[in-house]
Amino acid sequence: MTEESLLLTNPGEEGSSTYRHVLCVYPYRRELKELGFLPPLGLEHIAAVIEPFASELEMVDLRRYPGHASDFIRSSTDLVCFSVNWDLERDFVARELSSIDSEITLIAGGRYATEAPDQWLEHIPGLDAVVRGDGEEIMLEICRQVPWHRISGLSFRRDGRIIHNPNREPGSILDRLQPCRSRRRQKYDVQIRGIGTGLEVDMLAGSRGCPFNCTFCSFNRNPWGIKRKWTARSPESVVDELESISAPLVAFTDDLFTHDLSRVENICDQLLKRGIKKKYVINARLEIARHPALIRKMEQAGFAILLLGVESAHDKTLKAMRKGFTTRQIRSYCKVLQDSTMIKHGYFILGNIGESVDEMLQTAPFAREIGMDSISLSTLRHNPYSGLDELVAQTPGYHINPKGKIYSDHCPPKQLRKLRRRLYRDFYSTRQILKLGNKFRKHGALKLLPGIAWNLAAHRVRQVMKR
Repeated sequence: MTEESLLLTNPGEEGSSTYRHVLCVYPYRRELKELGFLPPLGLEHIAAVIEPFASELEMVDLRRYPGHASDFIRSSTDLVCFSVNWDLERDFVARELSSIDSEITLIAGGRYATEAPDQWLEHIPGLDAVVRGDGEEIMLEICRQVPWHRISGLSFRRDGRIIHNPNREPGSILDRLQPCRSRRRQKYDVQIRGIGTGLEVDMLAGSRGCPFNCTFCSFNRNPWGIKRKWTARSPESVVDELESISAPLVAFTDDLFTHDLSRVENICDQLLKRGIKKKYVINARLEIARHPALIRKMEQAGFAILLLGVESAHDKTLKAMRKGFTTRQIRSYCKVLQDSTMIKHGYFILGNIGESVDEMLQTAPFAREIGMDSISLSTLRHNPYSGLDELVAQTPGYHINPKGKIYSDHCPPKQLRKLRRRLYRDFYSTRQILKLGNKFRKHGALKLLPGIAWNLAAHRVRQVMKR
């Protein structure tokens, strides 16, 4: 029997368990980016697995609740699950974990917990187990009372020792598993710098994995170094879920939504046939420009924002990254994309190995030249199994700080931060902001425009005053 079929079986079968009260916690106070709030989709998938086995289940997002996880503990609580996904607010997360009574089964999962299960199990005495990698199948086995020593991908404490079971091969994304949206305590709306826009937003996972092997990226591997194959849900299941979502704006979590173009076209056809009218945000590669007819169909179906990994304005860097295209090809692709009504958001990396400050300063002019409507600038970061640690060791003058950020002698962290602010200021001119606002207007995002205009105007005033 497959894991997917197991999810659809009656939890009352022999060998399964029923919890009296389960609490699922997203233990962070602040957003990762200036743009939020997005629902904790991974935790909601875990909750969907547990829900059939629980008499009662609650979810709490501490970004929206000023109290603590312990406020939700009852006398009947027998399982608490934490999503430890990001390397921020570590002390706060540790305190929240430590606040859970040791008599309650406490399990942590998520990318950051997966990277260092020993540290969490050693420093949090009440933590019983860490789920490494994807959690749905592992939590299903826990709920069905499979002995912990037989569950691959699980690290746990037994008789004073920490035991790491063998790695679990990343499985296919489950076609019929949807997040447990019914347990949300509030709707999520787009916020910019803490100011709400009133535009409800949701997320959907249509696929997992990426077939490419960019050197700077560790997301195509799980944190224990296992390559994740690209797997996708059926177009029918994706459209069924989109139809059930109330939010008018949906962001796909897929690392690469446009990998299987026939699947993309199928999704578009079904959206148009069913008359589902929403706006969608997706990650795509620039090569989508080779298919202008599909781009037109995507526009008709409601795809509104393309998130594009450009990364650099220099061929030597793109080659070292194994991006698979050159600046000449970028210009050619973007010339085609210029005709699209979709908003083009470009991702760029600052501090790439071998780039001088002058070369990094060409990022904003290049982004404008190729017609990006908006950009995000990140700094190079080492994650486990990305291979960047070896490259840094081989390159004189480059270093990795304790938090994994990569910097050089010619552009230390403080200068990188200043450079990032300068490039944002240079790119987001008044003309660029008006251009972006006009595109949002064409997409009917009138509720979002006042928030965008206010925040960008305030940001612009602050930057001008700093000059």
